[in-house]
Amino acid sequence: MKKIRLLVILVALGLMAACSEAPTTPSELTDLMERVAIEDFFYDYYAQFRPDSPHDFKSFFTADGRLEVNGMVFNGLDEITAIYGQIGVGGEEEEKKAEGAVPEGVSEMVVTNLKIDLQGDKAVATLLWHSISSDLVTSAPKVIEYGRERSELVKQDGRWLLSNRVVLTEGGMPEGLLASYPKR
Repeated sequence: MKKIRLLVILVALGLMAACSEAPTTPSELTDLMERVAIEDFFYDYYAQFRPDSPHDFKSFFTADGRLEVNGMVFNGLDEITAIYGQIGVGGEEEEKKAEGAVPEGVSEMVVTNLKIDLQGDKAVATLLWHSISSDLVTSAPKVIEYGRERSELVKQDGRWLLSNRVVLTEGGMPEGLLASYPKR
């Protein structure tokens, strides 16, 4: 999968180079590579919402990281790990299905409109996210939930990590979370 992403990025860079001036200084090339690393970071992060992923969300945060979801705030790796456990990401047991039954569909997280403001070893990224799912593999897909995110990242030991992530659902949020939802 990473090879395919790298190929897509290289093709996109080639097309961009044909349409505009290519980076000419080492600083511009370094910035471009850091942006690609941050894009991969977010794709890897959101891939964890798949049922077959390792679900190691805490490895994406700094030790003192902060996560805010719809007004609820979680500080540090222990609280962040606990909230992902509570929402059931990665904890589902597979039910036995009758032989010949149509398999269930899989929910996928899609990231769009990623904008990265790189500031040396710090960055701010904004994006839109969409949860798309089908009840069965034969069912039409539908957007289950969507929203936006603003994340602050820092580079530690050569790796980008989330220091402050703010997620806001803009549609499809469970009603039980309305009490914490920020007023507009």
